[in-house]
Amino acid sequence: MPTWRFMTEVVPVAISSSPYPLLHQFAYKLDKPIGTAFHSHAQYEIYYFHSGKCRYMLGDRMIDLVPGDLILMNGMTRHAPQMDRSTAYVRTTFLFDPSCLQMLEEKPRHLNLLMPFQVLRNHHLRLDGEERREAEELLARLNAHYGKDDLLAYHRLRLAFLDFLLFVFGQCREAIDLQGGLPNDKERNVQNVLAFIENRYTEEIHLEQLEEELHVSRYYLSRIFREVTGQTIFGYLYRRRINQAKMLFLLDREQTVTHVSYQVGFKHPAHFSRLFKQQVGMTPDQYRKRLFAAAAP
Repeated sequence: MPTWRFMTEVVPVAISSSPYPLLHQFAYKLDKPIGTAFHSHAQYEIYYFHSGKCRYMLGDRMIDLVPGDLILMNGMTRHAPQMDRSTAYVRTTFLFDPSCLQMLEEKPRHLNLLMPFQVLRNHHLRLDGEERREAEELLARLNAHYGKDDLLAYHRLRLAFLDFLLFVFGQCREAIDLQGGLPNDKERNVQNVLAFIENRYTEEIHLEQLEEELHVSRYYLSRIFREVTGQTIFGYLYRRRINQAKMLFLLDREQTVTHVSYQVGFKHPAHFSRLFKQQVGMTPDQYRKRLFAAAAP
């Protein structure tokens, strides 16, 4: 596996040069290796894994991909692939802005096709059999009409894109129902806190910052966050940092405990080590040694 560059990039995505743009970017069955830096972007992303060996990092989640895996991403959650370069890494990805749905002149009535991204935010689907075959056929249709400079191809691309969103909606309907639909004001405020932490967890965070950024009382935010998540804001922040530290230890075993503690936002390595042991059940150094032992032949 490659050595990762741990950095955060907000990726600028160029709009298609076609005079009839719909998708910001579409890459079909791409098999060339890419950089492994964490990155984020403002657009929604759909990622489909065709073949190869890859572990996908999505926020603090690690997904060992198998062919037929489909990932929906809201874009702003940092993500990156860790691929095995000894085999072809084949995937299809495309990005689109939510506002592009306004370009679909005929939208299904009573269906909000953005709900999988709005409600689930980041969602992993493992497709097989008929579902996998249909997904791959839809992606092939998108590829057949993408980037062409004529109005007919644009309209066929538009219909193929609409059909793919309908397919995704169908695959996510049960998960959306379990989630309870679009969030209410309380849940939306908690999601805003989670998004703030996700974007800035390596920095020093104060409740006053949250109050100023979200225009909501810090006392109210603290109360509803615990009510919805079952933990305090800072308890969640520290857990997020520790999860990131575990990922850094896994992906670059040469990093020292002190260096990782600073990378994930702790000012004092002793504080980091104490919280790490509380959450993981062993010290950071013991965790590193365990990873080395597991990797030994």
